[in-house]
Order: sequence, then structure tokens, then C-alpha cells
Amino acid sequence: MMRYNPVAQYVPRKQLVVADTLSQHPQPTISSVFSELVQEVEAYENAVSGAWPISPTKLESVKSETEMDFELQKVRQYVTDGWPRYGANVPQALKSYYSARHHLSIFQDLVLYDDRIIIPQNMRSDILQRLHSGHQGIVKCRKRARCSVWWPGLSQEIQQLVNSCKDCLESRPTQRKEPLLTTPLPDRPWERIGADICEVNKQHYLVVVDYFSRYTDIAHLQNLSGETTRACLKNMFARWGCPNILFTDNGPQFSGSAFKDFARDYDFQHITSSPYYAQSNGEAERAVQTAKRILKQSDPFTSLMSYRATPLQATGVSPAQLMMGRQIRTTVPTLESHLPPEWHDLRRVRKAHQKAKRTYRKYYNKRNGIRTLPEIPPGTSVAVKLDAERGWIRSGTILRKCESPRSYLIQSETGVLR
Repeated sequence: MMRYNPVAQYVPRKQLVVADTLSQHPQPTISSVFSELVQEVEAYENAVSGAWPISPTKLESVKSETEMDFELQKVRQYVTDGWPRYGANVPQALKSYYSARHHLSIFQDLVLYDDRIIIPQNMRSDILQRLHSGHQGIVKCRKRARCSVWWPGLSQEIQQLVNSCKDCLESRPTQRKEPLLTTPLPDRPWERIGADICEVNKQHYLVVVDYFSRYTDIAHLQNLSGETTRACLKNMFARWGCPNILFTDNGPQFSGSAFKDFARDYDFQHITSSPYYAQSNGEAERAVQTAKRILKQSDPFTSLMSYRATPLQATGVSPAQLMMGRQIRTTVPTLESHLPPEWHDLRRVRKAHQKAKRTYRKYYNKRNGIRTLPEIPPGTSVAVKLDAERGWIRSGTILRKCESPRSYLIQSETGVLR
């Protein structure tokens, strides 16, 4: 009957349209059926209270605090006397109870939500800690709470407690990978390029790849100074022009005011990858792997020429054709008719590129069991784990989101991390 609010109203006998036989023949004693019903209800109540995992002492404490809790006393009054018809007539502090009013009842001086005890305000912090005493996860703590206790917002408070627990953070496994972000195909050659430095046979090389054509350029570095690196880039820019965007890692050759001045003078945007996540500059990383394989050959120049003339699996067109609009002549015999300049249908190339990216993204996501993670707003406290560390032993605060996707600046105890 708690779902209803019946109202008893006296009606004189002469106004009764339907004969009221039962009121004219009252039963002298309570029927055995009614008596059995009362006993069954009492047995059910005792079974419910006996199933609560709570000691008699703690139960008495809850009852005592309930008596002193203003909100619960008001809720108790509403449960006993009836709730207002409209939620707008309920005090703001009790609106969360109004939406759950059909589940509320009174039992032995306690306010219940179904068969769960509603905990008074003063005891909620202690109960939260008890729910999380075994340092279990959010789901298990919520399941534990569903066995005995409830209050408005309990589920969210459990989530906040578990997420902020230092002991849980330090032992938490690494985050699952997010869905793969594929690099879109630029509109033209040399619009976006990536650069990285590799080492082969104790020699260092600058590897630059064009994101449109996958055309790869390799330059030997006499040393690892920023000046030498910038000189090699200038040489390539003189050959191919200035790019719109240059992607690199955070190596010392690409950092500092000198490289910022270089980017400003040559009018390109410089974007760096996350220092501890090289995959975010995936195109350059793959180009480095290709360059290392080429440089280990007996004649790396012939190997590089062959790579540039070989059609790519994704597009069916060679890097040289996409970069220069013509096939280059190699040591492999070919007809002269294959060498004149000829631009391929870029719409077909773009369509083939997108298809290849979709296929790769599909298998990557399936293989890694990906999970989409929410964006973290500035000011959020987070735990940080670097690749060489086994646990989440660092903590910090989000400063801001970086230009690169899924990348943040974090203020930690040791400085600013990215």
C-alpha cells in the first residue's frame, strides 16, 4: 500500500448507491486469515533485519543518529503522513528522497530504502570507508552497499572515493589503450611532414617523411647538435619547400628557442609528440624503421631509390609518383612510357588510403581491447605512471590540454610532465 495514498471519507448510508453489506454485518473477531497475514509480515520484517550485516551495537548507533538527523526525521514524517502530490512542494534538501519515495518505509525506528538502511548524514563518511576497507573496485563496493545501506548519491560517492584512494591508484593496472587515431591524408605533398633521429652502426641520421606520399628523405648527421639538425632540414626545405606542419618528438635537437626561431623564420607549425608515448608520432616512427632497414643494406642509396619507386600497398602508387608526379628511373628496366610526368587520380588514391586506414584501425582496436577514456578537465588530480615505472607512484594536477590529442601538461612534485 506504500505506493498509494488512500483517503478515508465518511459517506452517510442514505447516500450509498451500492448496498454496503459488510458494514452491516461486522465480524465479531479478527479472522484467522488476517492474523496469519500479520504474522507473515512480522516474520518477513525479522528476516530482513536479521540479514543485515551489522552488529546490534552499530544498529543502535544508526537508530540514535537517525533520531537526531533532521532530514531523515522529515523523511520519516512524509513516509508516515504521506508525500506531497508534486515534487515542487518538497524542500530542496529532500527532493532526492522524493524521487525514491515509493521505495521508502519505516521499520524499528529506521528509515529504509527497500530492505536497505538509510544511513544518517553524520555516519556516511565512516560507512564509506568501511565499504572500501578491502580496497575493492567501484563495482564491488557498490555491490557491497546494495546488501545493506543506501542514501542519495551513494553510488557517485563510492566512485569518487575509489578514484581518489592512493593505495588503489598505486596498485591499479595500466590504462587500456584507446581507439586508434589514424593520421588523415593531407591535401598535397609536403604539407605535413614528420622528423626523427635514428642510429645505425653508431652513425646518426635525420629521417623525414612526407605524410601525403610516404616519401622518405634521409640525411647523415655529423653530430647531434641542434644547429646540424636545422641545417639538414633547411637543405630539404630548399629542395621541397617549407611544410605547413612539422611533427617531431621532444628531443633536444627540436627544443629550445633556436628551433622556435627556425619554425617562425620558415613559417611552419611545430608540433611535438608526448615524451613518453612515441606512438603518437607514428608516421615518423614507421619511417625510422624503414630507414634503419635501408641503411643496413650494402648499398643504402640503391635501397632508398627502390623504396621510393615501389608502389605502396595502401594506395597502389609509389612515393615518388605521389611526391613528384612521375615515376623515377631505377636499375630495373622499364618502358619510357612509364616515366613521363603524370598525376594519378587523387580521389582514388585518397579512397584507397582511407580504406587501408579503416582496416588497420579495426584490427588494432580488436587486438588491444580498446576503451574510450573521458577527457580530463584542468585542475583534476591524477596519478601518473611512466614507462619505466611499475606502479602509479607519481601524482599531479592537470594544467591544460596540449595541441596533440590525448596529451596533457601535468604539474607533479618533480616538475611539469607531459
